[in-house]
Amino acid sequence: MTIKILSKVLFLTLISINAFSETLILGEERDWIAYRSDSGDKRTCFISSEPKSSKGDYKKENRGDVRVYVTHGPSQDITNEVSIKAGYDHKEQSSVKYVIDGKKKFSLFTLKDRAWAETPELDSKIVNAMKSGNKLVVSGTSSRGTKTEDIYSLFGFTAALKLIDKACGR
Repeated sequence: MTIKILSKVLFLTLISINAFSETLILGEERDWIAYRSDSGDKRTCFISSEPKSSKGDYKKENRGDVRVYVTHGPSQDITNEVSIKAGYDHKEQSSVKYVIDGKKKFSLFTLKDRAWAETPELDSKIVNAMKSGNKLVVSGTSSRGTKTEDIYSLFGFTAALKLIDKACGR
């Protein structure tokens, strides 16, 4: 688990560095947008979506950016990495529930305002479920104990994923 956390921190650092590189929109497929970012000889491709609706006992203006991501790169061995940006810091030692069409349930570990799958194998299972799904529900708990539920559409997911597969050579 420590190695996984360190790799995620490295990923966040690289994303921060990539903020200074040019990020291009590859295309928009219904409810998903595909992006490519190049920094030197490193390429990162990702798709992202915002929730269609959110539930929880909080003030909307107090919550930051909320998104779900699937990322390729910057190294060749990172493919289909699933992550969540919650818009708040998660409760320590908590997990995020990731449910597709009410049937396929997964658990993601948290660090600050993000959440990830434990292994690349779990990432693959989640992405395969998302390809055939219609709705994703992400549930988490903030550091203040506030429970949230974000509902995402999976329409356009597979088409957007194909855009980054091509752009990042997967």
